[in-house]
Amino acid sequence: MKNILIPFDFSEVSLNALEYAVKFADQDLNITLSLLHISDGKTKEEEIDKKFKDVLQKYESPLNPGFETYIRQGELSTTIINLQKELKIDLVIMGTKGAELGEEDIATRTSRFVKEADLPVLVIPEKVKTFRLNTIILTVGREKIADRSPLYVLLDVSRKFKAQVHVLTVHKSEVLSGYSEEDESNENTLQYFLEMFYSHHSFSESEDIERGILEYIERHDVDMLAIMPKTHLNNGEASQGRLTNVLTLHTNVPLLVLD
Repeated sequence: MKNILIPFDFSEVSLNALEYAVKFADQDLNITLSLLHISDGKTKEEEIDKKFKDVLQKYESPLNPGFETYIRQGELSTTIINLQKELKIDLVIMGTKGAELGEEDIATRTSRFVKEADLPVLVIPEKVKTFRLNTIILTVGREKIADRSPLYVLLDVSRKFKAQVHVLTVHKSEVLSGYSEEDESNENTLQYFLEMFYSHHSFSESEDIERGILEYIERHDVDMLAIMPKTHLNNGEASQGRLTNVLTLHTNVPLLVLD
């Protein structure tokens, strides 16, 4: 993992995401943090460059990663995706204010981007003020993991911080419990891809899968939640990103979306 992109609008949310990203880079001089500002065209680029310089002055140290800044105009998702291809970005780190429980229909800039983008995104809630990465919960559905490539990102993160990955599957009560062929296939896949960082697989029952995941996190000491959206399906069809959207809005820990 060498190139990380941070959408940046100089808000407290984006400043918080930058702080997390610097610690995530963990004094790795091979990593470049690229800050992207979407301009409305009303502010001169010289003024934006000065604001970037003022913000990054705090991080001027030979131990910190390198920084690049970009100013673009246009729609957020399209601009990020184009820059991601141009710079070969490995991960997008993006801050969010989130929303209160019960506000599932709300849409934030971050939740819209996560839903639209087909690339790995690490969402940093505004409430997250400290950095620690020892335990990751990966939530998967009961469908077979068809595309295994997103697991490489999770492996990179786990290996970098020597973090243990606990896998969680939440199912509704009407779904028959028991270990299925899909569960066994997923177990073998996760053990193979995550190597020694794989810990164990837990199964939980809840009428509301989203709340089941969030309640599980509340009961356990978790530093990051990861989700593979394509493994959470409804009768073999994509769930339109509802689960990922809800978790983006409501998580109190960083959320790694493996797309």
